[in-house]
Amino acid sequence: MQDADSTQIERFREAVAAIDGGQQERLVALLDADPGLVAVRCRVGEWYEAGYFAGATLLHHVAGNPDRGPLPANVVEVARLLLDRGSAAWAAQATLELVLTSRRASESGAAPELIDRLIAGRARLDLADPDLLSKPLLNAAPATAEELVRRGARIDVRHAAALGLIDTLTDLLSPDLDSDLLAEALAYACIHGQHLAVALLLGCGAEGDRLVRPGGQSPRSSLHEAASRGYLGVVERLLAHGADPQVRDGRWDGTAADWAEHEGYPELARRLRRAS
Repeated sequence: MQDADSTQIERFREAVAAIDGGQQERLVALLDADPGLVAVRCRVGEWYEAGYFAGATLLHHVAGNPDRGPLPANVVEVARLLLDRGSAAWAAQATLELVLTSRRASESGAAPELIDRLIAGRARLDLADPDLLSKPLLNAAPATAEELVRRGARIDVRHAAALGLIDTLTDLLSPDLDSDLLAEALAYACIHGQHLAVALLLGCGAEGDRLVRPGGQSPRSSLHEAASRGYLGVVERLLAHGADPQVRDGRWDGTAADWAEHEGYPELARRLRRAS
């Protein structure tokens, strides 16, 4: 892989525009004119200089992550083209990770075929990874998580709660389940607005105001998660089971009301402040 020079940056941007527009013939022409373009890593401009997309190749762009707009209808064929033209195995692996956490790939229904195409390009999907399902479930990609379950991904109490798989969740619950894991499962259920899972977990002793770190994030409670998404019914259930609305998160020192206010739910924020 090579970083782009100034000339290739312009070609790279043209190729990205072709990908975004689903202009496969234009992309073919650009790759024919500069076969090395598929190996270029861009480090200039927004998205490319820092963070998880820094130094991206063209292949990275088929994942829709970061969210730069809708994925083209022919995104799987575009991925096939880039892989056939020499995208490296490491780029396929990196793109697979982006697909797993992509809201666009999940909502468009492109994720399953993209996963297959990237695996054919030497990416590896570890269905035995205990946190595999956490990647899409903590990144607004539940349809991708459901696809991984169909493929045999390892599922635990957190994932069953997030997906609303009540029978599976019931089977996984036991009196000796770790209380931290139970609280984290409740947070997963609140993130996805799974009312029945929330009720079941609260009945098993999960605490809605306990600070947890889903996916290694900064400490927050299930009440914070529900409030920030405007899930009034879930919030009311958590409050009814004794969740303390005055608990503050571990990064911003904000209450659940503060989180609701920040995300554009002022009525819910007022309800939480009244509960305080």
